[in-house]
Amino acid sequence: MAKLQLITNPPASRPRLLVLDSSFSLEAIRSRGLEHSVTCRDLDGFFDHVWTVHPFASLVTSNAWAEKYGSPNIYSLAPRHTFIDGKVGRFSALRWFPPLNFLIGQLGIFWFLLRLIRHQGISLIRVGDPLYLGLFGWALGRVCRLPLVVRVGANHDKTYELTGRPLMRRLFLSRKFEKVAERFVFARADLVAGANQDNLDFALANNAKSEFSTLFRYGNLIDRRHFVEPATRGGGVALLHELGVGLQRFLLYVGRLEEIKHPDHVLRVLGILRRRGHDVRAVFAGDGALSGRLRDLSRTLGVEDRTILCGNQAQQWLSQILPHAAAVISPHTGRALSEAALAAAPIVAYDVDWQSELVQTGVTGELVPNLKWEEMAKATERFLADPDYARTMGRAARRRALEMLDPEALDQHEREQYAALLIRFAQRRGRPG
Repeated sequence: MAKLQLITNPPASRPRLLVLDSSFSLEAIRSRGLEHSVTCRDLDGFFDHVWTVHPFASLVTSNAWAEKYGSPNIYSLAPRHTFIDGKVGRFSALRWFPPLNFLIGQLGIFWFLLRLIRHQGISLIRVGDPLYLGLFGWALGRVCRLPLVVRVGANHDKTYELTGRPLMRRLFLSRKFEKVAERFVFARADLVAGANQDNLDFALANNAKSEFSTLFRYGNLIDRRHFVEPATRGGGVALLHELGVGLQRFLLYVGRLEEIKHPDHVLRVLGILRRRGHDVRAVFAGDGALSGRLRDLSRTLGVEDRTILCGNQAQQWLSQILPHAAAVISPHTGRALSEAALAAAPIVAYDVDWQSELVQTGVTGELVPNLKWEEMAKATERFLADPDYARTMGRAARRRALEMLDPEALDQHEREQYAALLIRFAQRRGRPG
């Protein structure tokens, strides 16, 4: 951990970026080998420095990582990157009153970031969602007169439609108030970037300006090991022997074990396939609140001895395992779906969110109606019954992913969008571009 010196720096010849992102704490990033998803944000030197901030990271970090309460922890992640873990509360003595402690802590990190922006000459602010982070980033940008970029990585309207629950109930109480926040932030954003077309369409339907909207796809966030030709990656067979899978066929799920992701449907698919006589296992790479319920469900379905829960795994492990899957089952995934396609794995996916942009039945995999696990089992069985078809679909998925997710092309697109935004914002404030 490094202490940040809040002193005025000489003006940078290149812009500097502040990112508010609550996807992962630094502890999770390091344990999963996701550093590239953060360090890629400087766009190969386009930004002189990038500060990434999780405003309430200690909510999800372990006690061994850092104190739950207090001032933010500041880490030097790479020469051009600083990571700041915020706290879920300011004072340990106020742990008995979490709402007040959270509010004090967030006001503290807001003040800290105001000073950071002014002393470090930060040029623009980017947030990872239009809800809490969106309001936080908008307020910072308004006070400091900086442009705001909102990257949209989910379709909150569809999520609510499926779950019937607000995304951030503790903060916003109901979906009605979340909608007010989303529409407020999108209308005031200087640039809105969807991770895919579905997510961008959600933003456009909620006040985002089409003339200041674009796509920032996952490609340049993905660890470069996933772009390596699958046949040359090596190591996967040894890892499978360590898991007890060996050379047996297996289904693979990669993602959070949370209700919204429907990992239980993978077990239901496995149960159907086992009843139909297929000697296949299911491997789950990920962790979450449903891990215990998945174990219970595997016993109920009689597939406990065929289910392997691996927990969170590093990118090297995933890149080596993915090419060996008989099928990757994707009820609802984002970056993990891209990684599966880059591994030339046969994919069975629900038609939800952005998944149809990458997976098309008979073209790049098998796309089935959302939440229809019987159809998902039937589609998976096609791959098991016809390995040649499975390999053909896997290779086609990789070709499409390489076209859609080319990191160099995406970096260049982002550089162009940021440059245009900075010029536009400078002109709007009456300064020369």
